[in-house]
Amino acid sequence: MKLLHNQNIKSRDLQIAIAVFLAGLSCFGLLYYYQALLPDLVEYFKINKAKSSFAVSSATLGMALGLITSTFVADRYSRKKVIGYCLFASAILAFTSSFSENFNMLIALNFLKGFLLSGATSVCLAYIAEEVSENRKLRITGFYIAGNAVGGMVGRVISSQISHYKSWQFASEFIGIWCLIFAILFFILAPKSQNFKPKKESFKTLIEPNFKLITHPKLLPYYITGFLLLGTFVSLYNYMAFFLVKAPFNISRSWISYVYVLYISGVFGSMNVSFWERKLKNSENVLKTMSLVGILGILFFFLQNTIAVIVGLAVFTYSFFVAHTVCSKSVGNFSKEKRTVTIAFYLLLYYIGASTLGSFSGVILQKLDWQIFLVSLTFIFGIIYLIFAFKKEKIEP
Repeated sequence: MKLLHNQNIKSRDLQIAIAVFLAGLSCFGLLYYYQALLPDLVEYFKINKAKSSFAVSSATLGMALGLITSTFVADRYSRKKVIGYCLFASAILAFTSSFSENFNMLIALNFLKGFLLSGATSVCLAYIAEEVSENRKLRITGFYIAGNAVGGMVGRVISSQISHYKSWQFASEFIGIWCLIFAILFFILAPKSQNFKPKKESFKTLIEPNFKLITHPKLLPYYITGFLLLGTFVSLYNYMAFFLVKAPFNISRSWISYVYVLYISGVFGSMNVSFWERKLKNSENVLKTMSLVGILGILFFFLQNTIAVIVGLAVFTYSFFVAHTVCSKSVGNFSKEKRTVTIAFYLLLYYIGASTLGSFSGVILQKLDWQIFLVSLTFIFGIIYLIFAFKKEKIEP
């Protein structure tokens, strides 16, 4: 009887793993595929490089603001329904954005898409934390974030290739249909919640008691790290194409898209977190190590060599996904009763970082040069190292 029960738990965990992998794939595919289309948008809408980044930043800003709303509604409705409907509606908006008559309309549609995706991203982590057996939580969190990595990689490569041979509009339509299929598969595969109890929250019951939680000294370093992590990551990937088409690289647009295949290193990173935590004993040591690994990856770019850039980007991407997985797991496990709040606040700052730093770094690139841009990214990862070098308290509540 016990063996049968364990097999049922294992089977259910596997179903959840596949479902959240597809959700993660769809989320990052929808959120970032315009990153590979920025040069097309510059040409089509006659805008500069810094302004083109708003196609990505508007979605991440929508994500950030949506996370504030999700803290009020996420605990009222079925986890599965919230994730599935948000993925479905976001895919429709991605398809619709291909018909944008001007750049402002594109920004507005991407903002709405990001706003809806916030429901899927925050609730996925809560769904894992509530429904997965304890010994598989970290592994399946890594599997979900691996889905993010695969979605970000495939979405960028596909959109770039389609836009090269067809148009950016056709690429957006294709991604929308592709992610619509994943939303339907999520509905089919994801098991219903067994440990979720709906509850209503008002401003008074949500904000006042939880203010101490979202400003908790043990959690603040992770919130700040999320802000800096995605801001740096998005900055590098936003403007890399503009860098690689010029001398000394002179890589064609059709080949640049394959650079996004390096996201596969992020898949390995998110799946290797258990190894790093066993080796380095705690999350603080892992994050210090990954900040140094990320800096090493950025330093490779200064060599002005194609192979060095590829190696550096793979190393940097690996470090990012390890660090993000560790932060997500740590924040999600801090408070079992209020994990939706802590996860949502972490992701709120995470996506605000993408919006603000992703656009601000474009201004640095526009006003100064690529070398100063890289120095600024190195400085940000140095801050992450210092945060955990001086952090005394452990994450355990």
